Amino acid sequence: MTMPIWMRHSLRLFQHELKRGDLTIICAAIILAVATVFSLSGFSDQIRSALISKSNSFIAADRVLQSSREVDAKLLQEATQRGLNQAQILLFSSMIFAEDEMLLASVKAVSEGYPLRGELLIDQENGRQQQSQPPQGSVWVAPSLLEKMSLSVGDEIEIGVAKFVITGTVFQEPDTSFSVFTQGPRVLMNYQDVAKTQVIQPGSRLTYRYLFAGDNDDVKAFESWIKPQVLETQRWYDIKSQQSPLARALNRAEKYLALGSMLGIILASVAVSVAARRYGQRHQPMVAVFKAMGASMTHIRKLYLLHWTTLALFSIAVGLLLGALILALGLYFISDHLPYGLGDMTSYPFVVAIFTGLLCAFAFAITPMQQLIATPVLSVIRGFTSFDKRRSLIGNLPPLLAVFILLWLFSRDVILTLALMIGGVIATGIVVLLGRLLVSAGRKIGSQAGQSIHLAMANLKRRGKQNNVQLISFTVAIKLLLLMLVVRNDLLDEWQGQLPADTPNQFLVNVSQQQVTAVESFLRQNNMSASALYPIVRGRLKAINDETVQRASSKETQDGSDQGRQGIGRELSLTWHNQLPDENVIVQGAWFKPGDNRPQVSVESRVAERLELKLGDSIRFQIGAQEVDVTVTSIRDVNWQSMQPNFYMIFSDSVLTQFPATYIASIHVPDDKKRDMQTFLSQYPTISVIDVEAILLQLRDVISQVSLAVEFILILVLIAGALVLIAQVQASMEERERELAILRTLGARGALLKAATLLEFVILGAIAGLLASIGMEIAVYVVQQRVFDMQPNWHIEYWALGIVTGATFVGLMGLISCYRLMNLSSVTLIRRTL
Repeated sequence: MTMPIWMRHSLRLFQHELKRGDLTIICAAIILAVATVFSLSGFSDQIRSALISKSNSFIAADRVLQSSREVDAKLLQEATQRGLNQAQILLFSSMIFAEDEMLLASVKAVSEGYPLRGELLIDQENGRQQQSQPPQGSVWVAPSLLEKMSLSVGDEIEIGVAKFVITGTVFQEPDTSFSVFTQGPRVLMNYQDVAKTQVIQPGSRLTYRYLFAGDNDDVKAFESWIKPQVLETQRWYDIKSQQSPLARALNRAEKYLALGSMLGIILASVAVSVAARRYGQRHQPMVAVFKAMGASMTHIRKLYLLHWTTLALFSIAVGLLLGALILALGLYFISDHLPYGLGDMTSYPFVVAIFTGLLCAFAFAITPMQQLIATPVLSVIRGFTSFDKRRSLIGNLPPLLAVFILLWLFSRDVILTLALMIGGVIATGIVVLLGRLLVSAGRKIGSQAGQSIHLAMANLKRRGKQNNVQLISFTVAIKLLLLMLVVRNDLLDEWQGQLPADTPNQFLVNVSQQQVTAVESFLRQNNMSASALYPIVRGRLKAINDETVQRASSKETQDGSDQGRQGIGRELSLTWHNQLPDENVIVQGAWFKPGDNRPQVSVESRVAERLELKLGDSIRFQIGAQEVDVTVTSIRDVNWQSMQPNFYMIFSDSVLTQFPATYIASIHVPDDKKRDMQTFLSQYPTISVIDVEAILLQLRDVISQVSLAVEFILILVLIAGALVLIAQVQASMEERERELAILRTLGARGALLKAATLLEFVILGAIAGLLASIGMEIAVYVVQQRVFDMQPNWHIEYWALGIVTGATFVGLMGLISCYRLMNLSSVTLIRRTL
């Protein structure tokens, strides 16, 4: 079958231009768009999966159902049918007896298969080993229990009416609670032994946890099935729904990966748009010649459609290969830090990368292609300067729609996407206006300077429209690069700031009033970093504004379907303090004033929102057999990620001092002081110690992995930004050839032309860097406040970086791109422009 002539012309044109390098920029732009999407999507999925798998060890499962009573057996049967692994935990407090010693302990009964995620490490006579559950009749205990009760491995303890042999001590418990109000040291026992202890009686305070783990799709399907059936007294959660430093780090890392993907695609799309316009301009003479030789519109349309499709498919294929290579290299370098190895690659990165490539290739090129095909024959005589003048509002719709689709694809937020689009249009207008003002001001200065600056400023003024396009592209590219750099640095600083070297690694609980002075003296003498000692009184919320609360407040369901005012549903740890604690910020009202003896309370902001509390409301608490009424005088934001005691309710001094209290404090115990600490605490056996050193080590490990992912994303976005700058510089080469030919013919020296060209690009880059820095500051403020929930701050130091980077990079790219032209002879330049 004979190939149609238009098809032969199209394929021949593609081969010819591919060899000459005329398609380099546009191919590179599409390739980078596809490679960026593929690598970012694949890398993000792998990192997200690996980090969540690693982080799931903090809850010992993929998902957890927590309840105050046993759940319906059909829920567990459904999980079994869906192929999920399961384990059960029962938590309760009980007195532990050993001869004449007794101690309140936190008992944790675990079933076979525990933990489903993470490792339970037990120190036994034959060394440290990974274990699941204690054999029946034996228990594993926290080392502090042995110290407090003067016991050793092999001794017996009593729980209820049953006796158990201590066969090991707990070194690492994967799902250790972040709560510092745990009742006593840990005792791990076999789930089957609970019944024989006879400690479970009607009215006992119990916590059941049902652990589930399995394939991600199976877990999500089970989650969709079970969520509507979760009762108000139950809680279904995963690691990201926990109020912990880890959950916050994971959520912010995912947002940063999504932001990086969005910005990388926008930059690559801008590069495609610039390259497509340049492509259309270069091919106008060819289309005019085709028409002069009798070619029909249909012939030309088919020729360029096939040509562009071939170009797009070729670029997409190369982009997929390059993306796979980048992804493989990225995962190789980070593989040692990925827990549980790499997961299976899904089809999502392939689908979204191909879709992005096709969208970039055609949406950003449709208007230049239409204008190219519509080139009149007389353009050969009249010139092609009107190519860009026919660009209408309708012609701008396809690229705008493409940008909207791409933004929505990666953000999945229509409001955020619209805000970014509208903000981008406004920012573009501001950039054009400020750019013209700066160029005009610079020209006045340049007229009084040397010949090189004078010529550079004249060129900038003469190419006003083209420079506006370049200025917008340069500004957008530099602004997005600065945005990624600043957000990355702020994220890393905050993550590292969460866990500084002196982060508290132990909590002292059950400190009596008589022991406070001795504890404070010991900490002061040993220069140990510590929080204040906070008194603890247990109390239950009874009424709000004399309205008795009827039910517990639920995090899962807040539809208000039940009658009555919402309550907490459990006892709270209440405290009083005359100073606002660290990491607490008053958002409404004022802190307690000295000498004000009114009964007052300061409420944490999220609890205030859930309970619909406002300043001036009256709250009634039951503490023991008494009831106390207090007035809400302030509402606080609390940093729950700080490793220090935090409270929902803080009372003024006059309210709770009459009630017996124990005290709690967080402290940092250096390695060389741990023995001194043990010696001191041996004098006070009632004081309990909660060691969170293992939690801190796991947190630092996960955050270091998140940081590596952030670094990788930043590199890809930098490459995309560099390509935009190169594409824009290349777009002005044809006009510069004509200018150089005229100036060389008029006798301009090569040194003058080189200096003027360099200064022109340097000035343009510096202006773009300044405008980008201003835009970055605004964008960072919005992103930090609305996306990452961070405290916004100024970044003036990055303004100089933006200006210097813009001037240096744009100047070098311009000089390199024009260097070959400036070394050509006048005759050669004149021939190239004809």
